[in-house]
Amino acid sequence: MEFRIAKDELIRALSRVQGIVEKRSTNPIIANVLFEVSSDGMKVSATDTEVSLIGHYAVECIQPGSLTLGARQLYEIARLVPTDSVSFRLPAGSFLMEVNSGKAQFKVLGLPADDFPPILPADVDVGDGLEIEAADLKAIIDKTLFSISSDDTRTGLNGAHAESIELPGGRTHLRFVSTDGHRLSLAGRPLTGTWTAQRSVLLPKKGLAELRKLVDVGDGPWRIVLGETQAVFNRGTTAFSMRLLEGDFPDYKQVVPAGWQRRILVGRGHLVQALRRVSILASEKSHPVRFHITGGTLVITAKQPEAGEAREELEATVEGSDLEIGFNARYFLDALGEMTTDDVAIEIGDSLSPCLVRPGDGDADELFVVMPMRLE
Repeated sequence: MEFRIAKDELIRALSRVQGIVEKRSTNPIIANVLFEVSSDGMKVSATDTEVSLIGHYAVECIQPGSLTLGARQLYEIARLVPTDSVSFRLPAGSFLMEVNSGKAQFKVLGLPADDFPPILPADVDVGDGLEIEAADLKAIIDKTLFSISSDDTRTGLNGAHAESIELPGGRTHLRFVSTDGHRLSLAGRPLTGTWTAQRSVLLPKKGLAELRKLVDVGDGPWRIVLGETQAVFNRGTTAFSMRLLEGDFPDYKQVVPAGWQRRILVGRGHLVQALRRVSILASEKSHPVRFHITGGTLVITAKQPEAGEAREELEATVEGSDLEIGFNARYFLDALGEMTTDDVAIEIGDSLSPCLVRPGDGDADELFVVMPMRLE
């Protein structure tokens, strides 16, 4: 096995897998990446058995072959080599890869390619499936990733619920929904194709975080294919798969408020800045702030006996009767940070009811729910 590759191309291939390979595992081969070199180029595969990535890269193939090499160690070598080209040579019958760049020489011990676990499931054909534009896929991941639960004991909340939704006008959207029990995020974007058997699936947090990194690179739509146990996202020469989570996602429609008693229409930027300023004097543990709806105005306050207090009144259009209600300011800021409209609508029932935050333009397939806090 022997080939030459541009330093930038090698770095690109290895940087994309750093979040996937396992740092510590009883199976050392999944800390490696699989290199398969032929006259068609280099195929690089990485997996932790739950999340997998296959990419193709340009190389000068001198002698085809395959081997697995340590992903992190090789990435550090690639970043620091002194020339713009890196040469790889594996002597016949050896697992010690010779890596050369200028006067820098390395010998990196690999493991047999035959021991590397399979990547794509047999029941998935990446030639079929659904399509979604890269910008739309990016948006629905960004708007839901932050509210996926990190608590491993909360089965069903450790991923984003994905489903196909028929909207008025015959539009089909891919919708993601996530919750950690304190807040809920929902976002949908146009989808081309038919969602297989109207299935809903649960996509893992790590898989979505790694997919999000890939979406930023390159243009064109992503194709989604659902297998029985995995979802595959494919674009061009890149195929990314994630194992579907088991467990039941809660009926989110029961959490989303159906109506409101108070409604606030406010500039998103003004609300963000007010929350940041007022929460300086809120407890760092739970970031509690109070919303005072009084006399048709919105006032936000925070108080911490050992630190002081803060108050800010915002220009807003307020409908409904007076109310005082507490929230975690961080939950609001996370949601507002992923919205793009100039104005946001905040819809509230009573002091114990979930609060609905949605774009001011009335987008029917984007919303955030924030549970209230009991404040002293």
